[in-house]
Amino acid sequence: MKLKITLALVLSALSPTLLAEENQKLLEEVYVFGQKYSQTSDAGSRLGLSVSEMPATIDVINGDAIRYRGDLTVLDAVTRSAGFVGSGNPGNGGTRITARGFTGQDAVAKLYDGNQYFTLAGTITFPFDTWAVERIDVLKGPASVLYGQGGVAGAINIIPKSASDEFGIDLRLTAGENNQRFIGTGITGTIADNVIGRVDISQRESDNFIENGSSESDMLAVELQWQANENLALTLRHDSGDQSPMRYFGVPLVDGKFNRNWLELNLNVEDSRIRYQDDITRIIMDWDITGTLSFNAEVFSLDTDRYWKTLETYAYDPQSDTIQRGDPLIIRHQLDQQGLRANFVSDSSLGTMPWRSSIGFEVTDVAMKYTSNFNPSNPNRVDWGGDVDQVDPDNFVAGSWATVTDSQAALDQQSDVNQLAFFAESQLALTKKLALVAGLRFDNIETDYERLAYGDALPNPLSQEIDPLMFRLGAVYDFNENTALYGQFSTGETHPNGGDIVRVRANYRESDTVGVEQYEFGIKQSIQDNKLNWSLALFEVTKTNLLIDDPDSSDPTDRISIPEQRAQGIEASLEYLLDSRLTGYANIAVIDAERDTTDGRSEATPYVADVTFNTGVLFRPVNYLQVVADLRYVDERPFRDTPLDAYTIVDLSLAWLVKDNMRLTLNAKNVTDTLYATSDHWAGSQWSVGPPRSISLTLDINF
Repeated sequence: MKLKITLALVLSALSPTLLAEENQKLLEEVYVFGQKYSQTSDAGSRLGLSVSEMPATIDVINGDAIRYRGDLTVLDAVTRSAGFVGSGNPGNGGTRITARGFTGQDAVAKLYDGNQYFTLAGTITFPFDTWAVERIDVLKGPASVLYGQGGVAGAINIIPKSASDEFGIDLRLTAGENNQRFIGTGITGTIADNVIGRVDISQRESDNFIENGSSESDMLAVELQWQANENLALTLRHDSGDQSPMRYFGVPLVDGKFNRNWLELNLNVEDSRIRYQDDITRIIMDWDITGTLSFNAEVFSLDTDRYWKTLETYAYDPQSDTIQRGDPLIIRHQLDQQGLRANFVSDSSLGTMPWRSSIGFEVTDVAMKYTSNFNPSNPNRVDWGGDVDQVDPDNFVAGSWATVTDSQAALDQQSDVNQLAFFAESQLALTKKLALVAGLRFDNIETDYERLAYGDALPNPLSQEIDPLMFRLGAVYDFNENTALYGQFSTGETHPNGGDIVRVRANYRESDTVGVEQYEFGIKQSIQDNKLNWSLALFEVTKTNLLIDDPDSSDPTDRISIPEQRAQGIEASLEYLLDSRLTGYANIAVIDAERDTTDGRSEATPYVADVTFNTGVLFRPVNYLQVVADLRYVDERPFRDTPLDAYTIVDLSLAWLVKDNMRLTLNAKNVTDTLYATSDHWAGSQWSVGPPRSISLTLDINF
């Protein structure tokens, strides 16, 4: 309510005067997608290479474009990149992505400023907010050689806004349907001699489109930079996120489809609770030792506390016309990670050939505590078959946790993880046109794990050590100054437990890491003074000796081994700037993905769409108005006997430059009100409804 009043007061004070063409700052800084082949990217290399110099597919998504179209989460933003499809739900932190034929938290690595952090139970919750994002770099293909085990299909690197010596203030106010409210502010400038700083704060609330579906989040980012001398800079940064997302796990299907009368139902109990808290502090040193040798080091501490108290599984009984609710779960993740990463980058030569190289190491210590109400020896554990109830969907009453179960949570699992990694990367220019790019990484990860025992049960401590070795070899040939041809072979590794090295399961603690290989060939071209950029990539990714959920078991921890999973595909992207008033982008991914079965056959890989397509256009009919339209298409996604339907989503934005430093934007999401599923539940026949059409109004002010 306070936000609505504030917005109304600000709008009433605005002058209707429209400014001349030269005062267009807030409009002209908005890019439709933001990719520039001449731009450097940390997602694909630590060498400071440009996108055109890397033998890989890289997208660079501009932060202004993300905020302009109203993409509030990192998942919303990156799924506009070719072949990236979101399938997040509260059980995985709302961040799961499918890419290049693979799905899960180990399929796409989530990086913050070039660093990957450890995953627990297939869940990642940081970073999430886009208010303080400068850009997001998207790498397609295995990322293990750069960032460690996991990332078998790609990586996203979220780059935060950094401090500036010029004073500036950014303010955003948003109000929308379903009591959507957002306020964000950022302040930067000089604090003292050689010291600059930045603070970004955001707060978001919404009642959302379902009953009992409220959500809220708070984000804080603080940065201080000290330029100690001409060659040495020290940065202190603290980021904090506090999320209470929708406590929502979808609705059961009827004959493989949504029941339209249930679209606004939230079948969770009324007193359910979900909360994610992440706090990370980093100290960063950038030292230009000589003109050809630099050193970067970072010390970090990340504390994560996640909590679920939810009723998650629903099944429709047509005989009684009721829905049975089960799986009342209490889960808490307490994860503390501390580490150091350091690397040298040098510019030298090998004979007459320019040679740029990097060498470094990482050390990480992780302490984990996992609380649940389903430890087998817990005397007050959940009764999987008995702790259920029946509800009438046509006269739904949410009820309370106590009406379903009297189970209680207790400390269930704990572990300590120690990682030591060494990595190296090199670019050697064999000729003016041909360069080789290679990378190598070795990890040693030791895990001491224990599932706690109560009563007469005996403890069963377990240990595991993995030593994955990953490499990449690629070549880039500059056909001319605007066109680059490339090819690469890369490998990756991931833990068989979905990338979760923090825990050790007795049934595969002796298993090797799961290996991945990729071949990729492509072309990138910028023509017409960089007004037209396009790329084309052909790839094949193979994952061997992997473990998957047992389709014949109702226990999500039961796994079976299959020999191979593979995907072949083509990705193409195009960006164009016809003139100062019209620009746009389009990208498409066509994938053939399949995996082996235990009886020697092959089947379509679950959740992988054969075709995904994104396009958008920005049109400025007059100097002070700007229109953006975005379309997202996702083909049918196979899953057991009930594939998730294909869908097309259209988003529109209309911006009015009220003053040179004030912009008013009307955002319409899913304007055609398409009914679609964002994800399914692991048990099947239960889909989460995608957000319907919604309207919001945003005021941006810059000083």
